[in-house]
Amino acid sequence: MSLATERCIPNAPAMPVDETVQLASAQLDNWMVAGPQLEKTFQLGNFHDTMALVNAIAWIAHSQDHHPDLEVGYNRCRVVWSTHSAGALTRNDFICAARVDALFPRTGF
Repeated sequence: MSLATERCIPNAPAMPVDETVQLASAQLDNWMVAGPQLEKTFQLGNFHDTMALVNAIAWIAHSQDHHPDLEVGYNRCRVVWSTHSAGALTRNDFICAARVDALFPRTGF
């Protein structure tokens, strides 16, 4: 099963660090594991495209009841997933990142 087709679960357990790095490299497009966070910066063409991405991420977050931190600029958006209640990365973070990746063909954003 693809991560993008999975659903987030409440109270997901923390994942071991080595497993998070392996999962990120195997199933995600250029996401970086940085401690208890999974992050990626998208470079977009203009403000309109950036806001479209932000709104799409907001829809994903709402539908999964799992919410990222976003840093938004004119033509970029940094997305950071982390499960604060677990104090670490959980499978939910990877599911949401995969759903964001599914918005784009594998382009190397």
